[in-house]
Amino acid sequence: MSKPESREHSQKHLQLSLRAQPFEIPPLWDALLIGRGAPIGPEAARRMAESLSPGQFELIPLEGEGSVVEACLVRKKLLRLVEAESLVQLLLEECAQMLDEEAVIRVHLDPELQAKRTLRLR
Repeated sequence: MSKPESREHSQKHLQLSLRAQPFEIPPLWDALLIGRGAPIGPEAARRMAESLSPGQFELIPLEGEGSVVEACLVRKKLLRLVEAESLVQLLLEECAQMLDEEAVIRVHLDPELQAKRTLRLR
């Protein structure tokens, strides 16, 4: 049985959305903001992370007299996606209300890739 010929031209497309997120084992924090007067210093925090997850974190010391944060400990996997300076600036801006010199702020980040393509139907 053949299809009747149509005078109108019709196209159909299928759109698929995709989201991908990293799954971490063991589930640890992604970043730690360490205040200048915090009970745990940057080096002690780095050693703690190294003992729990060897080679997975990088300590980023923060310069500047006005900053209450001395350092940021960040999962290296995130630094492969985003420049360290941009990520630290984002963390400082978004966590500003929680920050003081004695604070140690644990941050969970969900990097998410979103892609959208249009494919032809068969």
